[in-house]
Amino acid sequence: MIEVIFFSGSNCGVCQVMKPKLLEAIEKNFCNLDFKIVSIEDNVEFTAQHLVFTLPVLIIKVDGNERKRFVRSFGVNEVVDFLHRII
Repeated sequence: MIEVIFFSGSNCGVCQVMKPKLLEAIEKNFCNLDFKIVSIEDNVEFTAQHLVFTLPVLIIKVDGNERKRFVRSFGVNEVVDFLHRII
């Protein structure tokens, strides 16, 4: 099972721009993926458990294990390309 977790914050302008683009790309290309958007303000403990210290962060897990972490400067195409390679 592949899980995609996008950590976002209300004060993160990049996060607000990326969120709809990621949603659209995931829905278009990978409708069966488990895609979660996590607000760091509302999920402090979950964020800490995943060692998220900056934003934005996108983590891809395969069978519960972290396979790839995109941090700060990444594009939607990078994420989509990586997902295509592992599916």
